[in-house]
Amino acid sequence: MTTPVTSPAPKAPRRTGRRAAVLAACTALIAAPLLAGPAAPAMAADGNTYFKTEQEIADFISKSAPLYHQEAVKGYPVSGQDTQKIKLEDVEKVYPHAQALKDVPTALGTSFNLPASIPTEGPDIRTSSSDDKEPWLSNQDAKAMCGQPSQKKDGEPVPCGFVGVLDKAYPKMLGSAAVMGKAQFDYTTQSTVGQDTSQTSGWSVGGKVSSELTTPGAPGGGKAGNEINFTYSESTTTTNKWTTMTQQTNKYDVPDGISGWVEGRANGGWYLGYTVYKLDFVDGSGNEKQKMVLIPARVLIQAPGNSVPMTFVKRQS
Repeated sequence: MTTPVTSPAPKAPRRTGRRAAVLAACTALIAAPLLAGPAAPAMAADGNTYFKTEQEIADFISKSAPLYHQEAVKGYPVSGQDTQKIKLEDVEKVYPHAQALKDVPTALGTSFNLPASIPTEGPDIRTSSSDDKEPWLSNQDAKAMCGQPSQKKDGEPVPCGFVGVLDKAYPKMLGSAAVMGKAQFDYTTQSTVGQDTSQTSGWSVGGKVSSELTTPGAPGGGKAGNEINFTYSESTTTTNKWTTMTQQTNKYDVPDGISGWVEGRANGGWYLGYTVYKLDFVDGSGNEKQKMVLIPARVLIQAPGNSVPMTFVKRQS
């Protein structure tokens, strides 16, 4: 890149004393370069921070709840699975199964290795998340099968897990009604975390979040009707488990002529990938065979190092 050439400025008359010092300071401020960077969220005089874009929200939450691009869950992801049908073609676009197969032993452990001494079939790549029945074991679904004892003598229980890449960071879980400014309203937040007590061998660790957002008093008006329950999984990188958030009441000052509201964002991300299990099988004649099975899936996974489940942010249109 060519550096622009400028003509030297004409010499200014020499000044002394206080007037010269003031002029020098002003000249320095004018000549100082402006630093380029992302636009900062709008700030009101009272210190409120307002977000207009998804990127601003992601940048803000990532400071306290950073996410990894790739994650893995040990055990069947019984908590946090997307109930919508996940298609193989959609997963392949962002995370090809060939790469997932390479990642599985590293991410989930040596129990997923395929010994060369045993005949191998597959890999068995399923077409969607609903295609989870196992023909080798009387069409049992993956959830019921994971952790079952091996058919091999002294074999390990059926190992299961999930590998995936980040699909959606900090998804919106709930939000208040929009209020037109100039206005002020109180909003109250609370989130309760419960561990799943019905977990069995072979299932992943996770839990359930019950979160509530209310906006008592005018102009937001009473309870915003925003209460939500969602489940999540913990990944192999989790260092802090989510804990219950205490109830807090805050104020939102909406500027004149602006529509403002509050959103609750999960401190985690949706990961798109595969539920995976390795199956060792012995038929009626005593013949052994093995295979790796990959089932398309989408799982909500908590941020690994953050101890609270939700971040509530103020929004403006």
